[in-house]
Amino acid sequence: MSIAHRPSRPQRPGVFRRRTILQLTSLLDLLLIIVFVQYLEMQHVSAMETERRQAAEAQRDVLLAGDRERLYEVWEIHLNGNHSVYPDDSILISSATQRKVVQPRDQEDFTDQLIAAMKFSPKPASPCIFLLTWGNARRDALRTQTDNLQAAADDPRLQGAWGEPLVKFRVVQGGYLQDVK
Repeated sequence: MSIAHRPSRPQRPGVFRRRTILQLTSLLDLLLIIVFVQYLEMQHVSAMETERRQAAEAQRDVLLAGDRERLYEVWEIHLNGNHSVYPDDSILISSATQRKVVQPRDQEDFTDQLIAAMKFSPKPASPCIFLLTWGNARRDALRTQTDNLQAAADDPRLQGAWGEPLVKFRVVQGGYLQDVK
């Protein structure tokens, strides 16, 4: 067979090639739009998280510093997260005189361990602030710990652990705090 007589591929019409190119261009545009929207969303979430963290740290500083007229006693309750020196989801309870890590099984067990850890401390001023902070913890663990801490604050056994008058407890969200060592 000579070169001139070689069977050639049928030529596709130019319209088909242009349509394919136009369809790919539309897909590429859509992909770029999606990537850009995700970038903007991540920037927004990052800015909100930074703002929330700064507000929580400012609130924590105000609570810990107190003012001269009304001093609060603050017990820090820290939920340990991943990469902490303590086990995941364990809780570090700190006051001026006590520091203990607990691993409660449920809400009742948390209240029992909190009372056991703190009942030998001097009676706190009322109201005593539970400052809840957390490390790199899961949301469900944080939600559970928030509920457990509120239930403990409302528990008459804890409020009456030092006798009359009862100590009132208030839960304050302190926000993310790098895991305490």
